Amino acid sequence: LFRSDYLKVLYKSNDAKKLQNEIYNSLKGFQYDLNNTEENVNRMISLLILISIFLYGFIIVVSLIGITNIFNTITTSIELRKREFAMLKSVGMTTKEFNKMIRLESFFIGFKSLIFGIPIGLILSYLIYNFMGKREGIPYSIPMNSIIISIIVVFGLIYMIMDYSIKKINKQNIIETIRNENI
Repeated sequence: LFRSDYLKVLYKSNDAKKLQNEIYNSLKGFQYDLNNTEENVNRMISLLILISIFLYGFIIVVSLIGITNIFNTITTSIELRKREFAMLKSVGMTTKEFNKMIRLESFFIGFKSLIFGIPIGLILSYLIYNFMGKREGIPYSIPMNSIIISIIVVFGLIYMIMDYSIKKINKQNIIETIRNENI
């Protein structure tokens, strides 16, 4: 028969590293397994910080690419329609009416993107929950804070881009804009 004497001892210490070194020195030549919980916790914290840095870095890069794409799409759309806008102004549309039209158009762009984006995001978050969290017994909850933040960011971003485009268009000469052909 194989016989093993197993003894488990737990120590609580203010200086775990010093206690670990003392145990190593006093038990030289014996077979033992020593586990420093404080060291394990510090490793896990370091790993979580590293993962967070990479994930947030990835999120920031993807967000910047998305913002640049939105900016480019909207400004290009406005630039291609500047002749149409100049014609509307030439037949009597005031600057106030023009600004109101562009802001309403911006609202519809933001609303349409949220109509598609929020359900897709909810479906993806539920799929991630099914993949990861369901096994742990954590109940699914709709991420309302994230939805509210995304609504604010979308409308803020579109408002700023359209405001930039409006200022750019209002500086243009109506006659020169109509006269120039888009090539």
